[in-house]
Amino acid sequence: MFKKLFVLFLTVSPYIVASQTVNGIVYDAESTVKGIKVLNITQKILTSTNDKGEFQLKAKIKDTIFFESLFHEPKYVIVNKDYFESTYVFEVKKAVNELGEVVVKNQPKTKEFEEESFNRTLKDVIELDKKKEPQKYTAAPKYGADLVQLIGLVGKLFKKKKVPEPKKISYNQLVKLFETNTFFNQNLLVNDLKIEKELQPLYFEFCEAKEIEERLLNYNSRVQLLDLFIKYSDEFLLVIEMAKDKN
Repeated sequence: MFKKLFVLFLTVSPYIVASQTVNGIVYDAESTVKGIKVLNITQKILTSTNDKGEFQLKAKIKDTIFFESLFHEPKYVIVNKDYFESTYVFEVKKAVNELGEVVVKNQPKTKEFEEESFNRTLKDVIELDKKKEPQKYTAAPKYGADLVQLIGLVGKLFKKKKVPEPKKISYNQLVKLFETNTFFNQNLLVNDLKIEKELQPLYFEFCEAKEIEERLLNYNSRVQLLDLFIKYSDEFLLVIEMAKDKN
């Protein structure tokens, strides 16, 4: 009987662990913090703190949880068993955007140019270079280009070119998109994304800062672009609410 119960426990225990919930509350130096994004990176589960700074999040031991806010420094934690025993307190630090003191030091005086010393040094460098690469100082070949130079030119042709970074959607492109596109229009902005007219310029600046790839303006990518607009509108409105609360 005991053996059967033990086997049953081993079978069920992984599901018990997987269904545990972290009950947490987030503080900074002043008070509890509402609107902090709380993401279980391991399981890709996202939530945020309520008006009292509280949150609930599904997790298991060794999961990585990330706390994010525009007004606080990012925080990573690794889940341990203590997180499930009672309401766990997490502290975040306010982001500091103060400029440190700039100290201007006296620049060392530039040495005067010494022509004789310069020419002597240059002569030594040339003599050393002649010993290392004598072919550079021989007379030009009678027939055609120097073979060494030709090989060098051919080699350059086969060098791997740097891949240019993809272009990003600009503020003006976003404005034009929602003015002229039949799908991305004012109705979608106001009714679906909940971005009122007076907040739209700020929202476009917010999206520009997210560096959305320009290729997503293609018609075939509009679903992917819409997903990003929805995601960023949620973040943007959260930031606006937090700003209103502080005022």
